[in-house]
Amino acid sequence: MRQKSILRSFTLSGIGLHSGGKTTIIVSPAPANAGVVFIQKGVKIPALISEVKQTGRGTTLKGIAVVEHLLAAIFGLGIDNLQIEIRGSELPAMDGSAAPYVKALRAAKIVEQDVEKTILILSQPIKIIDGGSSLEARPCRGFIINFMVDFPGVGEQRLSFNPQNQHFDKEIAPARTFGYFEEHEALKKQGLGLGARYENALVLGKDGCINTPRFPDEIVRHKILDLLGDLALLGRPLQAEIEAVKSGHKLNAELVRRLSKA
Repeated sequence: MRQKSILRSFTLSGIGLHSGGKTTIIVSPAPANAGVVFIQKGVKIPALISEVKQTGRGTTLKGIAVVEHLLAAIFGLGIDNLQIEIRGSELPAMDGSAAPYVKALRAAKIVEQDVEKTILILSQPIKIIDGGSSLEARPCRGFIINFMVDFPGVGEQRLSFNPQNQHFDKEIAPARTFGYFEEHEALKKQGLGLGARYENALVLGKDGCINTPRFPDEIVRHKILDLLGDLALLGRPLQAEIEAVKSGHKLNAELVRRLSKA
């Protein structure tokens, strides 16, 4: 398989999910082997696990918060090389999902380049356990994610995603970030969730969803989206089967660190 970029640049603007401030990104083509690179105030920040500084309430690179939704779109579409200039400290929340990013990337026309992809083919299992959460990568001929979540008021949700026979654009990308209504005030006091709205998040209460979900199992679909975005920090495609139980960004990042050394 050949590496991919886009044909033309595009710009997206919006508010940050946590900062609540206006932010803009300019996404441009990049040459083969360049990888995905953010540029903030003239400083280049590669989208790699080595640049991750925080994993609470999202994945933060050096000075750039909540990168996982855009990176999920890039990873899900099989794009390898992009330059992303950011004017702000956080990526635009858009509608809380990866769908607007997918739409913009496709509109920019995904193109093949004259260099083959370098795929990480896992040869030995890797398993991480943290309390009741776990994440395991096993050797596999393709790429599969099996995910289970269990949240108060929602219960257990399970889903398997195989991009060979399921459509990322329709089945994973539209799933929105989520949070509990009761936690919002506490988050705002911490400087988080300042841009969260009913329009850009699935809001949960003690008895389930407060606003209308896009899927009956939207939460587990979004957790798969987040995992894809974090796996993008490998900097190359992955051939493995992933088994995730109640995993979040912290565990995802640790798996990527270990995979990068495999």
